[in-house]
Amino acid sequence: MKKKLTLPKLKVKLWKLVSEYVRRKDADNCGTVRCYTCGEPKFWKEVDAGHAIGGRNNAVLFDEEIIRPQCKPCNMPPNCGMYYEFGIKLNQENGDGWYEAKKIASKQVVKFTRSDLEEMIEVKKAQLLTIE
Repeated sequence: MKKKLTLPKLKVKLWKLVSEYVRRKDADNCGTVRCYTCGEPKFWKEVDAGHAIGGRNNAVLFDEEIIRPQCKPCNMPPNCGMYYEFGIKLNQENGDGWYEAKKIASKQVVKFTRSDLEEMIEVKKAQLLTIE
């Protein structure tokens, strides 16, 4: 009998898939994607999947509306995500106040069940197949 993954391990598995999807979905035929915050072109494996809102809580962790490809200098210290620039760009794309509403929503408690995570994993696997 196959042992079921723990919820934390399912979250790690899902994050790997979400991260890859975010970094690859807008890449060109050569695998180059632009950093969302500075515009620097990089190969998709050389960038992170950066969040517009800090924290690793369930409300933001898998929310692809606020996750974009980011080069390591933008995503890591000392720039730490470039949240200000990230927010400005998201508001330009989605309308004034959108980013602030997302920041407020990020404070909500979100709980995932095993079936939630397993379903999201399967969906993300299928999405990845469409860009290969």
